[in-house]
Amino acid sequence: MTEQLIAVREFAREYFNLDPDRVTQMAGAGSSRQYFRLLFIGKPVIGTWSEDIKENEAFFYLSEILYSAGINVPQVIAIDESRKIYLQTECATYDAYSILTGASYKDQQPWLRKIIDQLCRIQTFVDPLVDYSRCYPSSFFGKEDVMTDLTYFERYFLEPIGIRFDQNMLKQEFEKIAQRVENRHFMGFMYRDFQSRNIMVREDGELCFIDFQGARKGPCTYDVISLLYQAKLGLNTVQREELLDYYYSGILSACRIELSDLKADKDVVLPVRLLQVLGAYGRRGIQERKPHFVTSIGPAIDNLSEMPDSQDFTSNYPYLTSIIQEIIGSKESILCQIKD
Repeated sequence: MTEQLIAVREFAREYFNLDPDRVTQMAGAGSSRQYFRLLFIGKPVIGTWSEDIKENEAFFYLSEILYSAGINVPQVIAIDESRKIYLQTECATYDAYSILTGASYKDQQPWLRKIIDQLCRIQTFVDPLVDYSRCYPSSFFGKEDVMTDLTYFERYFLEPIGIRFDQNMLKQEFEKIAQRVENRHFMGFMYRDFQSRNIMVREDGELCFIDFQGARKGPCTYDVISLLYQAKLGLNTVQREELLDYYYSGILSACRIELSDLKADKDVVLPVRLLQVLGAYGRRGIQERKPHFVTSIGPAIDNLSEMPDSQDFTSNYPYLTSIIQEIIGSKESILCQIKD
């Protein structure tokens, strides 16, 4: 029994003045937070342990804001004095990822539209309510954050797979991407990791959203990209475009913005998310050998194919284009290298 499990159980016991019937550690993903499911007279509560107090505080604050805006999110029940342990309501027992992966597009489409409806609601209603100075680790997804994401790709994916590159030339194009992202048209509440593993589905079909503690002000199209380009979702270009059009319609009906500006935002922001994901998969998969991330690298490489087909991308980032093409062309050898 781990020290964290004991601490969470003891805090919950003191808060409810009752011993839990059962405590189960939940599977982790890409963070150092630890989650535990506690049953009290058959009713579940989620206990969380995390040493990152600033991140915890951001979660507490954003949970209140999102709930006040009518978004289904976990409600924080109790926080211990150290601010490292807290109890929250359980959203649901399974996520949208388990529904969407492996399903036909006919079955995926209504769920994805339902999720996009909620995303549009979040992006149009939540922004005015947020004091972004209380977000963590930054208040704005600007040049510094973008450069962090792109160098993450360089360090944890590009270097380990052995592709040779000119660091200065790559940095120059990364800086150009970062500058363009910072000046997008549709800026607002950016969830940051809006993908199906962070969307829970209740028994009645209602959606509940988790893992939003990294939200900040930023380009809103980042979130719809995170959803529709999730590696194992298996959407093709035509299907993505249909769902992107559905998203654009939802935003245009509520916001004063041009369709051409939304599409331009998507094109500029796309490489940041796709490369950040490969960096994350490289760290968790290549370095830490976590199976889910290892098996996600192939589909994530497939997602890169859209970028060399974009005139905007190839004209603005010719050196990065050549690297992307080399990654795509070397996919099989990269995957064999990772498995060895």
